Formats: sequence, C-alpha cells, structure tokens
Amino acid sequence: MTPSEYFAHPIRELLDRLLGLLQAQEFSDPDLLAQDSPAASLQSVSAISNTARSLLERTPPQFVSGHGLTQLQNAFQAIFNELTAYQSNKNPGHLQNARAQVEQSIMPQLWTFSPLAQQGDLAPLSQSIVDLTKTSSDSIQQLIAQREKYAAQSAALAQQIVDAEAKLARLAETVTKQNAEAASVVAVVQKQYAEKEAERVVAFESLLKQLRDNFAQMQVDAELAQAQRLDSLRESQDQAAQIVQVVGNIGVTGNYQKIANVEGEQANIWRYVTIGFFCAGIVIAAATFWKFWNQPFSPENAWSVLIRLMYAIAITAPAWYTARESARHRTNADRARQTELELASLGPFIELMPEDKKHQIREELTKRYFGNQVSEHTVEQPLNLKEVREFALELIKAARK
Repeated sequence: MTPSEYFAHPIRELLDRLLGLLQAQEFSDPDLLAQDSPAASLQSVSAISNTARSLLERTPPQFVSGHGLTQLQNAFQAIFNELTAYQSNKNPGHLQNARAQVEQSIMPQLWTFSPLAQQGDLAPLSQSIVDLTKTSSDSIQQLIAQREKYAAQSAALAQQIVDAEAKLARLAETVTKQNAEAASVVAVVQKQYAEKEAERVVAFESLLKQLRDNFAQMQVDAELAQAQRLDSLRESQDQAAQIVQVVGNIGVTGNYQKIANVEGEQANIWRYVTIGFFCAGIVIAAATFWKFWNQPFSPENAWSVLIRLMYAIAITAPAWYTARESARHRTNADRARQTELELASLGPFIELMPEDKKHQIREELTKRYFGNQVSEHTVEQPLNLKEVREFALELIKAARK
C-alpha cells in the first residue's frame, strides 16, 4: 500500500485509544488482576496491542497488506468495544470476549505485516511480556498483602467504633439521668424563683407606693414653698422698684447737684475777682482825691488828676466782665438746684396718683427737661465807649475853666 495510506490509516489512532483505555482505574483493580483469567485476558490484549503498534512503526508500507490492516482494525475495534462495555457494567464476560478476539481475529491476521519485519523480534518481545507478567504478579501480591493489612486495620477500627458506640450509649444514659436530675433541680429553682419573685413584686409595689406618697407630699411642699418664694419675690420686686426709682432719682438729681455746686464755686471765684478789681479802682481813686484834696483845682494838676482817674477806670473795667460771669454762673447754679429739687420731689409727689396721670406728668417733664437748646454766650462791652468819651470831654472842659 502507499505510504500516505499507510501512515494515515485509522488503526494507528484506534491503537492509541485502546492503549490509553487500558490505563483506566477499572483495569488496574487488584481484585481483578488477582484472578488468572481476567488478568490473562488484559495481558493478552495489552501485549497484542503493543505488538501491533510496534509492527506498524517498523514495517515499511511496501510489506503491509491494506486488506489485512483493515481486518486488524475491525478486530481491535471489537476489542475496544468490549473493554468499554466492561468499564460500564463490570461484567468479566467482556474481558473473555476481548481475549477471544485476540486469538481468533488478530493473531491469524498478523500475516499482514511482512515476515521479514517479524524475524528476530519475537524473542525480546516474549521476554518483555514474561518480565511484565512477573512484575504485575508481584505488584498484585503486594497489593493483596496491603489489602489484608488494611482489612485487619479496618477490623480493629470497627472494634474501636463498637467500643466507642458502647461508651456513647453509656454516656447517653448518664446524660439522660443528669438531664432528669437537672430538670428536677430546675423545677425546684423555678419554684423558689417564683416565690421570691412574688415577694419582690409585693415589696416593690409597697416601695413604689411609698415613693409615690413621698413624691406627692414633696410636690405639695414644693408648691407651697414656691408660692411663698413667689410672694417674697413679688415683695422684693416692689422694694427693688422703689429702690431703683430712688436710685434713679438720686442718679439724675445727683448730676444736677454736682452742676449746681460747680457753678456756685465758679460764681464765687468770679465774685472775688470782681471785688478785687473794684477795690483796686477805689483805692486808686481814693489816693488821687486824697492827694489833690487840699490843692486848688488848676490846669496844671487837672491832667494829673484826669490820668489817675483813667487808671482807676481802666483797672475797674474788667470788674464789669467778671461781675457778669459771676452772675451767669450764679444763674446756672440756681437753675440746677431748682431742677434738682423738682426731680427729687417728683417721685413722692406723684406716688399716690393714678398710673395714667403719672405717665402724663413724666411726658410733660420729659419735654421740659430734654430737647432744650443751650443759650448762646454773647460778649458785651463792659463800658459804653460813647458814654466814656462824653465823660472824658466834660472832664477836659472842667479842667480848662
């Protein structure tokens, strides 16, 4: 057959799938391999499959029969189907059928490969199969020994489980007894708790009633005390109002009293200054008259007398200004004392009047004492210059005569 047909033949893939299937866990079970017939069947299928795979690799396509290769493919497909069926239902008959296919259908078809390719290869292959069989048997024996060991351990574990179940049963019985005792104790405790709870409820209600009575009494006492405090506060409020009114009057009138005192002191100062100027002028005039009293009046001494009198007038002239300032400060002092007297007597004067009348009087006094303009201060000449000039002319005429 041609090389392309040979190397692309489906038997190659089928053999790979078959050899892969033989590696499944179902075909390596120690219990299965411990039996001679199933083990021999699996070994026969594995050996013939590996042999066919080896022949496919070594035999040239020119020495291979295409018809025989197709027959081998059908036989290996039947073996694959039997192994797949065993994997599904674990029926050993499928393994026997697979071995029968090897003996009846595959071995007679090995003529497909040239005898030249088979010469010299069977002896090593047979030895490999023998070695593999021996190794498999030893592995199976070891697995069986381990299984027996595990079986003994399983028996010991089963006995331990039985003992544990017995202990568990005894513990369950003990727990049942303890539960019964605990239920009895709980019943006694609940009974005692109910009795104590009833006593506590009675004591609590009694205490609560006592607290309510005490609270009611405290509330009554507090209301009485609050009423007394309110009365005392009202009385204190009235007294405070009176005190505030008096203090307010004192605060208002005290300022006027201070102004009156200051203005009075200023009036006295300006009065003393005025008296000083007048005294100085009178002394100069008296000295002039005393000096020229016994001398006859003549033109020679007239100018001297006139000049001395002018000195007296010049010294006395500021006294007019100081007298006016003293009078102004005295007027301000009298006005402040009058206002102080009126404001101080206002409260007692209107105390017994109705409230509307009090407000009316306060409004009128407010208009009177507040919002007034301050009088302007004008500076007037202390002497009339016209009158002084006329007086001086008369003196000159008298001196010429």
